[in-house]
Parts: sequence; structure tokens; C-alpha cells
Amino acid sequence: MMKRILFAVLFSLTIAPVSTFAQLYNTSVINRPGGLNWQQIKTAHFRIIFPQGEDSLAYRSAAILESEYAKTSKLTGGSLTNFPVILNNYNDLSNGFVTSFNFRSEIELAAIKGKGMNPQSGDWLETVLPHELIHATHFNIQQPFEDKKVSIPNFISLFSPDIARTFHGFAPVGLHEGLAVYYETESVTPQGGRGNYSFFNNRFNANFASSGRWNMGQTLIPSDYTQPYNRHYISGYTFIDWLHDNYGDDISKKAIRYHYHNFFLGYGVALRAKTGKWPGQLYALYEKDLAEKEEQRLAEIEVNTTEKSRIIDTPYKGEEIHGPKWISDTKLLFYGSFYNGRIGFYEYDLESGKMKLLKEVFSVEDYNYEIENATDFYFSNYSRDPLIPSQYIADVQKLNLETGASTRLTENARVYAPTSNGERVLAIQADGSGGKIVEIAEGGEVEVRKTFDGAIPVTLRFNPTKPKQLAVVLKRRGVQALWITSLNSLSEDLDEAPDLAFENASVFDPQWHPDGEHLLFSLDAGPAMNVYEYNLQSDEVTQRTSSLYNAFEASYSPDGSQIAYVVQKVNERKLAVLNRDDFLNAPVPVSMRLAGDALNEELTRPLLGASAMDSISTIEPTPYGAEFSWLKPRAVYPVLEEKGGTYQYGAGFSSIDALSRQAYSAEITGIQNRLWYDVSYTNKMFYPGFELNGYSDPQFFAIQNNDTGERFSLMRQDRGISLSMPFDYTFRGDTRLSSISFSPEISAEQFKYYDLEPSGLTDFATRYKAGFFSQLNIGVLNFKRDIQPSSGISFFGLYEQTLNKPEISIPTPIGNFNSSFANQWSAYYGVFGFVSPLRKWNQSLRLDLQFLQQSASPIYSNDTIIPMGFKSGAFPNFRSGQDGGFQNLSRFSTRYTIPLWYPDTGGLTLPLYLSSIYLTTFTHTLTDMDANDLVASSRSIFGAGFHVQFKVSNLLFDLGVGLAYEPTRNNTQFIFGQF
Repeated sequence: MMKRILFAVLFSLTIAPVSTFAQLYNTSVINRPGGLNWQQIKTAHFRIIFPQGEDSLAYRSAAILESEYAKTSKLTGGSLTNFPVILNNYNDLSNGFVTSFNFRSEIELAAIKGKGMNPQSGDWLETVLPHELIHATHFNIQQPFEDKKVSIPNFISLFSPDIARTFHGFAPVGLHEGLAVYYETESVTPQGGRGNYSFFNNRFNANFASSGRWNMGQTLIPSDYTQPYNRHYISGYTFIDWLHDNYGDDISKKAIRYHYHNFFLGYGVALRAKTGKWPGQLYALYEKDLAEKEEQRLAEIEVNTTEKSRIIDTPYKGEEIHGPKWISDTKLLFYGSFYNGRIGFYEYDLESGKMKLLKEVFSVEDYNYEIENATDFYFSNYSRDPLIPSQYIADVQKLNLETGASTRLTENARVYAPTSNGERVLAIQADGSGGKIVEIAEGGEVEVRKTFDGAIPVTLRFNPTKPKQLAVVLKRRGVQALWITSLNSLSEDLDEAPDLAFENASVFDPQWHPDGEHLLFSLDAGPAMNVYEYNLQSDEVTQRTSSLYNAFEASYSPDGSQIAYVVQKVNERKLAVLNRDDFLNAPVPVSMRLAGDALNEELTRPLLGASAMDSISTIEPTPYGAEFSWLKPRAVYPVLEEKGGTYQYGAGFSSIDALSRQAYSAEITGIQNRLWYDVSYTNKMFYPGFELNGYSDPQFFAIQNNDTGERFSLMRQDRGISLSMPFDYTFRGDTRLSSISFSPEISAEQFKYYDLEPSGLTDFATRYKAGFFSQLNIGVLNFKRDIQPSSGISFFGLYEQTLNKPEISIPTPIGNFNSSFANQWSAYYGVFGFVSPLRKWNQSLRLDLQFLQQSASPIYSNDTIIPMGFKSGAFPNFRSGQDGGFQNLSRFSTRYTIPLWYPDTGGLTLPLYLSSIYLTTFTHTLTDMDANDLVASSRSIFGAGFHVQFKVSNLLFDLGVGLAYEPTRNNTQFIFGQF
């Protein structure tokens, strides 16, 4: 009996959020680029949706997914049928994701750049697809009849699988990502996956050795304000790997299923149920085992050159430094991002310690850029497409370091990693999931110099003393190696074996010595990533740094006496300088190299999924969108609302198509022996798209006849239809936001009164409206630890006007009003500005000026502009024939935020996580703009608040408590919520 009561209570708690969840389908509809002519192929378990022309990548993706499906299903316990996997070829900012909401996976085909993934995993598809497949099978553990269990998710999954899948999202995100990294490490490719990658693992080890070691909650819960922001991948994997080593490979499957059925108990209880130990006990054993393992790793490192390095401290916190290059003997250029500083390229003077920003920019994450003749700086950056929010394009720019003037060399060319010899500029251009080497001509045209089959270029570097010689890093079948070639023989040389390859290690960051005979590079061999040097004349390799926790991206000073590089220090990546006298100078034995038959075996390694390709290649693609199967509801849910002393109840249903280009939601309910509805449809199959809404809904209230004094209850039917078309254009969407939006809307509304029988008391009165909402953002900037923006300005405006003809009266049960819906209007507009007097501490001041003006018969309540802190009824709505109403209000407000602490910590058994604590001070002044004396007619409040940002499981909340004081009336009000 107790179980049934608990089930009923918890299920009732889910009814209200369910309706909101279903409406979110409509808000998730997105624009995609036009002209892609989407196609699809269907396999036993998957539905691959792809742009026309990407057939070969679609078949490869299908083969990889089908070949990995059985193993991932066994690991997580989930199964898939007709699972949509969308391949998009228009975004250079590579990613892959699975969403439980509109259950699908989406993969950006452009290969990821930089060091984020282990090159030994293979190509981009072999890296990303198995990882996302773990998430997909994890989210789809929904087998109520097989489980024979009565639980909330199992019951909901019968009607709304998407809603049921979201219960898996209650588990910490580190569980999801840790398990996916565990799979990519253990089950896909030998030595592949991030768990076999020192660049990845040593970010964990650096923290583990510190006094601020991550606790159990931090291990699995994503960081909001503290480096590294991908912590939950790193520590999540380490914990899951330990858990599987100690409790078997079915432990995650057991814990996932237990948590799914008992989500309200938290993931800590699931671990307790399946391991017999509470999280705290598990974590103590985990730390003990890791300490022994880390002691063994550190024992392999005899010398620590980081101790001899000069570690540069910048004026900012949360340093993430990349790619230091020498401008002169005493000046360095590097790319940096910080908690409290702008992201971009900086200059640092080693003698004075002064640092200045050269250019604020969102760099491509490979950090392959080049300085030519100490004045011309070539780099690549991302720019957001003006119309498609998810589309970022890489292009190449040249910055003159003396004048500060920059020139964009390409426009929407999808090129990155530039190098120049003074006469010619080469770069890499995205090509499907690979890349090609191109030359950037004078006018920005891009000419192909080398295409690849089964390989992707990673880095290009011209030799400063031999302008036709190039160092090229390529990745082919998981071997990331170095080729020395020339402009004349580029195409032929890159089809041959590499000049330098290593067993179980990858080459990164080639940089020429000023003499042109030596080459620095990073190598992820052994216990840590380090800097090495290759002597082209002697064919010898020497290790130059010996770091405990990674050293990389090194470059020589102009005289070759020093190197600048990046070193991992606890949670930060910092700039370091090392003198030649302090180099390690350890020769690398030839046995570490990969050559001959062993190299050939690696380079000819079969493609992942090759065994499944024969059967999949016979499937014919069909056009996407020809069928209407998406109209089948994805979510069916109950609707229950109290009205007029009784209940309005019914059901809602909604759906969205796989490409998220169109969606609908509908609620059908009953009350007073009648059916009511609320329906919306959103379509963005073209730009900008539109949204159509229709509704018929009852309202209950009591009125009084002024002639007789009699009070009686009524029902009013409100029904209407509206059409809106939102336009959005982004001028800048990289490091800060500059954009404009404009959303016009037209609507027709009707009102009719009934008694409670219900019998009609009036005819329908119709109100026609047109209006718009618009917003303009100019340079809005948010640092990583900003609670509110630290700079920028935003304008907004809303206007609505009725379109009714005059002299049409409004029928009511107590007579017709002579006034009509004609000439009703409302204008709400204003400006927000952000400044940061103390940016170093992420403090920010917001100032806003707002106006609400309305006709005598208003459309909106004055509460629209009245903030928290005023006593109710401070500025009542104007009504014809009443005194003391306000039609024309203004508001001036200030809000100053003072971050106090960023704990970024919490628990697992009790899933509470504290992200930040901050203070605010605020003022609000409201004025009746129609008054003769504006000062006398104003009312002001002054207040302060204490705010906490926290998570319950993965749900983020921002709540504050405060006091508002109105001195002119000696009113004090306690306020609670978001303000």
C-alpha cells in the first residue's frame, strides 16, 4: 500500500512539469541552412539523415554504429530501433551530442581540431560515433514489460518515451561522459580513447596531487565556474574505470537501471545498492588505489624540468594559455582565456611583466598560427553565421603587430592552421570529415594543393630559412606523424611513409628552430606529454622537457637560447619559459619509433565497421521528409487544472521531426460538458519560419451588476488564433554578442460570456491585434565567472495595437460598453547597459531605463514594469471612469553584483551542488510620466540581496533573499526568488 501511495504522490508531482516539457518541442525548432536536400538510409537499428552529397560518410557512419551497437548495448543495457543520427556538414566547430528530448544524435562532420581527442582512436567518425552511441543506448533503457517493475519512468515510457528518458538525466553528467570515455578507451581501438591519452589523464593527475583535490561530487558533476570545464569527462572516466575494474563490467548497467527506477533516491543510493558501499566509502578506496597508481607513474620521471622553468603569472585568474610565440628576444605572443579577462591574443613583456591584449578573438582550437618577420601574424578564428545559430565557420586573418590592423584573408572558406613563407600562404580546409591542403591567393580565393584519401592534415609549417620546405603533421589510420616535404613535392611526399612516427604516441605542435635544421614538437609518450626536438641532419630525436603533468606547444626564442611553452599547473595551463641550459637533453632511442612493417600495419589498419559495410552499402538512400511519421505524438500526458471550483482535465500530446524543423503541441480538455483546446505549430523549414497558435479556453469569475448590486458567477470563453514570424540576425557571436531580432505577430481574439449551465449570455466580441517585439544587442560580453554581463548595451521594444473599427461596442452580461477594442495599444521599451568598474573581481553594474505606455483601456497589467520590492498596488492599472490609474510609467533601475565565492562543490548521496554565492545591491525608481511634478510622483526603493546558485542533481537554480526599503513611505519588504 505504501508503494502505491508513494507512486501516486510522485506521479502527481510530474504532471505540471510534463505540460511544460511538451511545449518545449515548439521552442526547440531551429533553422538549418537551405539547399541541403536531406537524405536518409535506414539500417537495422539506425536512421542516418544526411545532406545530399555526403553519401559515403553516411554509409561509413552506419557501418560504425551497427558494428559497435551490440557492445554498447551490453555495456549500458539499453537498446535502439530506428534511432535518428543526423550528420551535418555546415559547422566547423566540431561536436557530437545525444539528446533525450527529441531523442536523437547529431554529429558535425568536420573533424575536431586540436588536442581534445586521442589521435590513436582513428578518424573523426571512429572517435565520435562510438562515444555518442553509449549515450544513446544509456538513455534508451525503457523496457517496462521486460522489467516487470512498477516505477514512474516505466509507466511514463508507455505514453511519453522522451519524458521517461529524461529521468536518466537526473544522474550526474560525469556518469554519462565517464562511461562513454571508458568505452572509447577499452572497447574500440587498441591504444585509442582518451583514457590512453596522457594529455587527457594528466589534467586529472595534476589536480589529484594538489591540495584542492576533487571530491566525489566534483568528480561527477560538471564545473560551472572552475577550470577545467570538462572536468566531468576527466574525473568521470577515472572513477568509472576504477569502478569497472573493481566491480565488473556490468556494474554501470546495474546502477543505471536501479537509478532509472528509483531516480528520486539519487545516484549515490544506486551505487550503494549495487556495490554494497556508500559513495564516501567507495571514494576512499578509489583515492587509495589512485594514489598508488600515481606514485608508480611519477617514479618513471627522474627529472622535473618544470622546477627550472620560469612560470609566468598573468594578472588574471583561471589561466588557459596556448601557443606562445616569440615576437622578439623579450616579448611573447600567446592565446589566452581567463575567469576575469577577455579571450584573445596577448603580448607579454618578459622584462617588465606587462601584458596587453592585441586582439579579442575566438580562435580555432588547434592554436596553429604563425608570426612572419616579427610583424605579420597569421591566425584562424571562428565566426558565427548571421542566420544559423549553430553554424560557426573558420577563416584566416592577418594581424599587423606594429599597427594593430587586421585583414581577413578568407570569407566563409572553412580554412584554418595557416602558414606563410612571405610569398605564399597555405592552410587546411575542412572537407567532409577530413581536410585538404589549400593555398590562399591574393584576393582570398582558395586553391587546392593536396587532397587526401583516408588521412587528414593537422599542422603545416614553412621552414623560416628554406622557404620551400614544409613540416607537415598528418593523421592516417590513428598514426599522427611528421612529414618533411617541399612545395614542389608536397603531393607525392605526403602519400609516402612519414619521416617521424612513434609507437603508441602522436606528434603535435611542430615549430622550426631559427637555424631551420631542428624542429620542436610535442609527443604524448610515456608518463606525460613533453617537448622534443628533431635534428633533420642527423635524424636524431632528443627529449627537451620532463614534466610531471604535460608540457606542450613550445617555440624557440629568436636566438634559440630559450623555449616558451605551456605547462599544466593544477587546474590551469600556464605560460612557461625554459633556458637551453636547463633542457633535459635525453636522446630518444630508435626503438620508440614506428617504422617498417609495424608502421605499414598501422597505416593499413581496417576501417572501423568495415565488416558491416558490405551489407549496408546495398541500402538505397531515400529523400528525408517525404513521410509524416513524425506527426505521431512523442509525448502524451495528462492535463489537470482547477477552475471555478471544479477541474478542467484532459490530455496533451506533442511531437517534433528528427531535424527539429517543425513541431506541434496540442491539449484537449473538458469542463462544463464542453471540449477546449490549445494548439500550436512551429515551422522553420525556411528562413525565418513561423509559429501558428490557436486556442479556446474557459475563464471563471464573479461580477456585480451596478444597477441591482447582484453578484453572479460567469464563464467566459476566450478563443483566438495568432501568427508570428521571428527574424534573427547576428552581427557577431564569438567572444561577445551583437545581434538584432524582430518578431512581428498578428492575432484575432474572441470573448463570449456564459452562465454556469452553460448557456450563452452574449455574442462573441472580437479583438484584432498586430504587434512586434524587437531587441538589439551591441557588444554584450560575459566572462566565465560573470554573474551578469560585464559590458555591452541592449535595446528592446514591444508594441501592440488593436485593429478594430471604432464604434463597435463590447457586449457583456451587464450591458454593452460604448468604448470598443478600437485604439487599444501598448508600448513597452527600454535599454540595458552593463559596465564593470571592478572587472578583476567579476563585479558588474547593470543600469536600465524602461517605459510602459498604454491606452486608457490597457492590454497589459502595470505589473509588467513593476519589479519585486514594491507593495502591491503601487501603480494600479488605469480604468475608464476611475481615478488614480497610471497609463504612462517609467522605471530606472540599477543592479550591482558582487561575487563572493565560487565553491563549485557538492555531494553525491545528497545531490546538492553549490556553484556560487554572490551579493547584489539594487535600486528601482518608478515615475508617473503624466504627472506635472515628476519627482514628487516618483517612488523609489533601495535594497540588497544574498544569492545562491546551486544544483539539485543536474538542475540549476539561482535564488536570492533580500530586503527592499522605500524611504518615502517607510516600507520594508522581504523578497525571495530571482531578482
